[in-house]
Amino acid sequence: MHFSISHELDAPLDALELAILSPDLGPLLGDAMESLASVETRTHEVDGDRFHRVWRFQARAPLKALRGFSVTKEMMVWDERWTYRRSHHEATWSIWPRPEVDAEAPWRRHFHAEGKYHLDPLSDGRTRRTVSGDLKVVLKVVGPLVERMALKELKRAYAEEARLLLELCSHH
Repeated sequence: MHFSISHELDAPLDALELAILSPDLGPLLGDAMESLASVETRTHEVDGDRFHRVWRFQARAPLKALRGFSVTKEMMVWDERWTYRRSHHEATWSIWPRPEVDAEAPWRRHFHAEGKYHLDPLSDGRTRRTVSGDLKVVLKVVGPLVERMALKELKRAYAEEARLLLELCSHH
């Protein structure tokens, strides 16, 4: 499933880039999202034009839609690997489910999520943020349902992130 989520934010591009660099953003997102138990910053590296971060997400489990299935809290952990280049105002991102489990585990082929995160300055001084990507969950019968649930949560998360970015901009 391909998706694209855009928000026009009432802040200039440079202020948003500083907010994105904030080590507080991930934990604030974890605190703000009802569906998340936590977001932990695992990696936070700024090297000239490049910013790389890894956030570890822990969902509250079990998710309502998955009650009745044997989904444990440990199964609801994932890393988001994110690399932003300021010169392009763009990041690439990917999701790595259950990071503590064998990287070659056969079930990994059933899930794939990656994409781009782009900031565009608008003529009025605001900034458009667009997150696009591909999300694929290969599970008999419930795969499309899980994809739709994940997309719904992504939309909520990026709306909340937009609010937090503006909040962080107002503190600088």
